[in-house]
Amino acid sequence: MQKENKLLKGFMELQPDYRPATMWFCGDDLKEEEVTAQLEGFKSKGINDFFVNHTAGATDDYLGERYFEAIKHMVKEAKRLGLSFWIYDEYEYPSGLVGGYLLRDRPDLRARVLCDTRKYLVPGHKLNRIYVKGNFISASRVLVGFEEDGAEDVTDLIEIEPAGDGFYFTYKHDYCGSAILHVMSERLQDYNLSASVGAKFSFWQDGYIDALREEGIRAFMDYTHEKYKAAIGDEFGKTVKGLFTDEVCVGTPQDLGVGRVPWNYELVDRFKARFGYDMTPWLYALLETPVTEKEKQVRYHFWRLLTERVRDAHIKQVYEWCDKENLLYTGHFDGEESMVWSMYQSGDIFDLMEWMHVPGIDSIFSRYKIEEEAFNVAGKILSSCSKFYGRDRTLCETFTGSSFKLRFHEMRRIANRLMTLGVNMIQYMGAHYSMDNQRKSWKPSFNFNNTMFERFDLFGDYVSRVQYISAQTKTAGRVLFMCPQSSVYTNFDGQGPIFGAITKYDMAMWGLVNSLLEMNVEYDIFSDSLASKFDVSDGSARLFGVKYDTVILPCVDDTTSEVIEMIEKLRSVGVKLVFIDELPKLLVDKGCESAPYGTKPESGDVCKIGDNMYYLAEQQDDKQRGKNANFKNKLWQVLGEEYRTLDIKHNGTIYTSERTDGNQKVYFLTNDKEETTVANIACNENMQLLDPLTGKACPLNIVDGRADITFGPLQFYILLSEKDEAIEACKTIASEPFKTVDAACDFKAASGNILNAQWKIASYDGSADEPIVVPDVDTMMQLGVEGDVPSKYAKINAVDVLVYDFDVDYIPETVTLFAEDKYVLRCELNGVRIDKDWQHCRLWGPNDSSIEVASLLKKGANRLTAVVAVQEFATGFFMPFLQFR
Repeated sequence: MQKENKLLKGFMELQPDYRPATMWFCGDDLKEEEVTAQLEGFKSKGINDFFVNHTAGATDDYLGERYFEAIKHMVKEAKRLGLSFWIYDEYEYPSGLVGGYLLRDRPDLRARVLCDTRKYLVPGHKLNRIYVKGNFISASRVLVGFEEDGAEDVTDLIEIEPAGDGFYFTYKHDYCGSAILHVMSERLQDYNLSASVGAKFSFWQDGYIDALREEGIRAFMDYTHEKYKAAIGDEFGKTVKGLFTDEVCVGTPQDLGVGRVPWNYELVDRFKARFGYDMTPWLYALLETPVTEKEKQVRYHFWRLLTERVRDAHIKQVYEWCDKENLLYTGHFDGEESMVWSMYQSGDIFDLMEWMHVPGIDSIFSRYKIEEEAFNVAGKILSSCSKFYGRDRTLCETFTGSSFKLRFHEMRRIANRLMTLGVNMIQYMGAHYSMDNQRKSWKPSFNFNNTMFERFDLFGDYVSRVQYISAQTKTAGRVLFMCPQSSVYTNFDGQGPIFGAITKYDMAMWGLVNSLLEMNVEYDIFSDSLASKFDVSDGSARLFGVKYDTVILPCVDDTTSEVIEMIEKLRSVGVKLVFIDELPKLLVDKGCESAPYGTKPESGDVCKIGDNMYYLAEQQDDKQRGKNANFKNKLWQVLGEEYRTLDIKHNGTIYTSERTDGNQKVYFLTNDKEETTVANIACNENMQLLDPLTGKACPLNIVDGRADITFGPLQFYILLSEKDEAIEACKTIASEPFKTVDAACDFKAASGNILNAQWKIASYDGSADEPIVVPDVDTMMQLGVEGDVPSKYAKINAVDVLVYDFDVDYIPETVTLFAEDKYVLRCELNGVRIDKDWQHCRLWGPNDSSIEVASLLKKGANRLTAVVAVQEFATGFFMPFLQFR
């Protein structure tokens, strides 16, 4: 009797746990009947997991009595409907501020930054009473023209005079040469984050929580996690499935970068205890581009310490609490696609993802960013970490920022790419409880207020089939490449920004990710912080138990002794080593030169520099390596065609992933373009080709061990290495490519014949004011793409009159006016007040109403006047909807 194929059986049965989840943005009054209606809507469309995010526009105090009444009702209804509730651990984001309450009550836990005031000095130069904001820490003098030992601690020579929220300093330069004086200070982070603005209860708390201290994160957990436990803890591990933390960081790019790094008063002592020396004289090196070996060593040790603090104080502490409470811990870090950005936010995320039950990333603005070089990196980091740390599920919040023009075929392309990279828990980002008022934005809603919602069940079927098989398998590549995080630690420009700070290291990583993906070579990524984890005791090279025979090392100019030891281990068992752009020259953990592999070859060709060791010279266009045929040809010279998945041949539009469940191979094959294409692959009679769109098998016409497979636009196939003909339900379908029917369908604001008003702002009596045209509704729903709301609508407690003058040639039998009556204080049509006769309806949210107005229209000139206001919360006020239909 044939053995049952479990992967195929799960594929056919549409496992509910593997359908897309959703982030539920609850930014309005949470009414029980509306909560129930929307949860029933999720259920009907196959959305079984929802994450509750209390967002801007919310009227209930975050974590207050009314808030938890709503949460308890959600959990009760989720249990009734068989849904899974996930805690989102913040109001808005990033996690840690408790909507601003925590720092209001505990200002001592506010995060700080290290700053450098630099002054150029000539002999005899005196600096007299220079003002600096913050608290004085130390001062260093660096002599100009000295590459080594040019730094001196002059803290005791600085005169300090406290003043207000800062200090004055005085210093006289008594050396005969020129120098740069670095006066180091620390001050509070002061940027207003989304987590402390935009709601009725918000009070615009400045700054962020000190995420480098256990006490700070413990306070965050006491305010948030423990309150959820008290309210709904009986359902932990049952209806309440897990906890999501968002944008894990130690401060935002607005508070960090450009001469500011994360800081707290504990770091100096922790640094000395960890590394055995005082970093105070070299603090300036954190905010410059270092030159000396000592400066680079301090840099490396500082960012390693910061990573350890984020891990131990934040991620590990919450992980252990979730583990104890039978909750799955998930979420994502900030800036996963850039090594500089990620470093500033959390150090090294490879060290941190181990401490999540469901590691995650975000892929926002995905409709636009899918074409960018950096798009694929985070997904591969995620799938690699899940493989190393034995995690089955990998979460990605996506689609947000893609505007209401996002269509199913674009969602399909985004999902295909993410699932090929290794994501198997796609989360709609997100479902808006209400689109009223400020929720009108460039973010699409994945809820009843999106006309595509009616087909989300079919999209969920499609995604679940792939995600189920992904969660049962792991990537099966033999190639591994190293993220040179240590080089980033020591070489980034300390005066540069976080956003847009693209280094050669990012370019090298993006280029490798994209080249290997387009070459159809399966691979994993690891950080140099994991170099010591390699095991060669059985004569092969294994990282976390996974065997590799090729390791690629891009840009390893500054590296660590652990990496050198790893290289020697790998050489001893015959692993192929490929250096790109750089060879190791400095051991930053030791602060000393080391060049065991010679100098860089000058030739632009592939150079063999030792047994199984190769060097690929620097390319002229680093950032476009994924599109650089010359670079890929050089990689082929080193790797060999045997690394290509299934020996696949195609026109360059097919991406692949080679996976295994330990017993059989599984291949993901996806056409990334909207044109039909054909791929020729090596296969045999035991293989089975599955179409997740239909849930059926497709025929394989095999001739001489190869088959031509026709891919329709954005077609995704799953190829199993073992066929199971015993499952009758998996009937074969014709090889004619599936044709999508939504490619020409634009999303509309609402069904029916909508007449969008080009409003003008007027004075209260309706007389003409300086006209400011407010965008029509279609444009309002695409903000950030087509334009911005006038600044008139970015104020608190605003009251304005909107006037719409229009002509009527023909009066239909029925004309309905729709409005958000909650924000309309008075409404008149041709001088007749109509706002008292609204009839409640659900169009965009729970506050919408309508009224029949055909009898009030007249041929010729008409005027609709609305007095509108928003008083419930302090955030950008977008024009309330008033639409004729």
